[in-house]
Amino acid sequence: MTSRAASSGSTASASPGSGTGSSTVITVDDLLALAGRGDRRAFAALYDRTAARVLGLVTRSVRDPAQSEEVAQEAYLELWRHAPRYDAGRGDALSWMLAIAQRRAVERIRAVEAL
Repeated sequence: MTSRAASSGSTASASPGSGTGSSTVITVDDLLALAGRGDRRAFAALYDRTAARVLGLVTRSVRDPAQSEEVAQEAYLELWRHAPRYDAGRGDALSWMLAIAQRRAVERIRAVEAL
């Protein structure tokens, strides 16, 4: 898994689903909410903004680069499936995403150790 963007900041300009060049600030929380409604462009933008953080977290736990990429991919698949369930009232989007990635990393470590 290679990050499509070097930055993992929390805001960006222009709306992923609008096609306009507006200067509206879109947060990670906004992108996740849009992805939860099925907006694939928002999810791609969410990936671009967060992949470095997610992969970095997973790699620090799993250590093996190939397995880390697999775990990060699994985390993003779970994020896509569960994006509609995200509740902003319980915490920010990036924290929720990193918690899912960390849980996936721990599951992978346990599976490897069980072999």
